[in-house]
Amino acid sequence: MQLDWGIDGVRFALKNRDIIVIVDTLRFSTAVVTAVAQGFTIHPVSDHETGKALAAKINAELAGRPGKATYSISPHSYLNASAGGNRKVVLFSPNGATCSTLAGKDDTVYVGCLLNARSMGIHLSKIAQEKGQDVTIVAAGEQRAIDTGERIVYDKRAGYPVFAVEDYLACGAIIHHARLNKSAEARVCQLTYEASKEVIVEFFLESFSGRYLVQNDSKEDVTHAAQLNVYDVIPTVRDGKITRLSDS
Repeated sequence: MQLDWGIDGVRFALKNRDIIVIVDTLRFSTAVVTAVAQGFTIHPVSDHETGKALAAKINAELAGRPGKATYSISPHSYLNASAGGNRKVVLFSPNGATCSTLAGKDDTVYVGCLLNARSMGIHLSKIAQEKGQDVTIVAAGEQRAIDTGERIVYDKRAGYPVFAVEDYLACGAIIHHARLNKSAEARVCQLTYEASKEVIVEFFLESFSGRYLVQNDSKEDVTHAAQLNVYDVIPTVRDGKITRLSDS
């Protein structure tokens, strides 16, 4: 079991034919796990224009800015969804969603976070043995602005990737529950989570991404993301969409 970083980490793991878990805790992975648990199918895209075209083509809802659209990168937009609506959503993010678009039809790629850490770790232990493949957990990271002065941006061309402590801790939670041989990097990540799990909420709120969300009136998204083992779902990426494993 390996730990890697960002889009390049996904590419490297795909080249090695590893089983992959994409962890982008604030907020893509948390939104996806929450949405899939509520019966949604998520179609990840790497840019808004692609998303618009895809939503029109497949008759799906196009996610927008939190508070401005019915569905968004905020997990609460799925928790608060009305019954009986369209359960297909096209969702953009420069990190987690973009990583998800790299999955091919023969690849085994999942989406994880704290909310489904235990179920994900248990599943990985089983599927890795069945397939005889290694596992790579990918901490997606965040985009920091270069020239604009903004702390977080959603355009890869305007930013550069940075370490995200919330992704590292969520990776550690998944690794903690996996009964697999682990690399040094994965073991250190697990130990960091185990030493920090009593103060996860505090760390999330004080993180680079957490502070940004709190300042933008989205504290509830941070506290939701900091919950452990709320859902048993295993979101799987296949054929350009993310669904519950049993539904894929």
